[in-house]
Amino acid sequence: MLHVLLCGGSGTRLWPLSNKQTPKQLLPLFDGQSLLQLTWIRNNNFCDSVMAVVNEQQADMVNSQLQEAGAIDIQMMAEPVGRNTAAAIALAAFSTDPENVLLITPADHLIGTPDLYAETIQKAASLAAEGHLVTIGLQPAYPETGYGYIQYSGYDVVRFTEKPNAVTAEAMLQSGDYLWNSGIFCGKAGVLLQQLLEYAPEIYATAAEAAAIWKETGVIPLAAMSAIPSDSIDYAVLEKSDIVKVVPSAMQWSDVGGYEALAEALASHYRYSNNQAVFIESDPVNSMVIGKDKLVALVGVENVVVVNTPEALLILQKGKGQEVKQLHQWVKENRPELL
Repeated sequence: MLHVLLCGGSGTRLWPLSNKQTPKQLLPLFDGQSLLQLTWIRNNNFCDSVMAVVNEQQADMVNSQLQEAGAIDIQMMAEPVGRNTAAAIALAAFSTDPENVLLITPADHLIGTPDLYAETIQKAASLAAEGHLVTIGLQPAYPETGYGYIQYSGYDVVRFTEKPNAVTAEAMLQSGDYLWNSGIFCGKAGVLLQQLLEYAPEIYATAAEAAAIWKETGVIPLAAMSAIPSDSIDYAVLEKSDIVKVVPSAMQWSDVGGYEALAEALASHYRYSNNQAVFIESDPVNSMVIGKDKLVALVGVENVVVVNTPEALLILQKGKGQEVKQLHQWVKENRPELL
């Protein structure tokens, strides 16, 4: 099985801690390891090799971190411009044997309960070997509106719903037959390509041309990459295909999609006293300071995350994490030197 690591990311939701040069998956926040490294480590038990599909600006850092984690046989596919997950996965599928099962994972997820994770992946891999495309669904813990949902029956997918409103998300949670879409899935390379040819033929054709050049030269030209339509694998294939299965899982999972999630992950699993994260334990309640480039003192405050970097100081009330993306857009337009 080939582990396809999707390493894209622009560093918007965890700015200023992350940026386009060093997005969240490359930050060494977890006992000195990054989310990228943790992702490779937990999947190394299942996979014979790894292919990292990465923004070319981050290729050297990704390669270095994977080597530090213990990876030896690393295939690097550097994209000169991002074209979303369908393009990245198509390029990976064209690069390997059609019978090879691809385990496709984002590089920026944090997963606990390793035994449950192993059971989930092994079941998904067995279904993929039978010719299915198999996604991992997570038991929802609350009515999250920022995730995609999968209605299911056994291993069968009934339908996908993308980012419902609060009322719909609550109804889905109460129904008991919906899962969060984790973004992790697997399938044979040839099956993936056949489904792309059927449902997204332009992505298939242009990715085939780009992959052919990469196999010959080791480089994807900007023009060839730009010619691939930008679409997610969910929209391009998974929501249309009739061979998709889902494996429900109760494993601990976080996409670390904002500072609230990062604070929870750090508080739940780690205690730091270094230059990456510092916990405040005195007067502030349920608060955290990340980074210590300068002294940050909190007195009489509750439910805040303070991000302290040389470039910027962010003070965030918990519950407002999704607004960081809008702040990042303002910085991009008005203070781009900070990115």
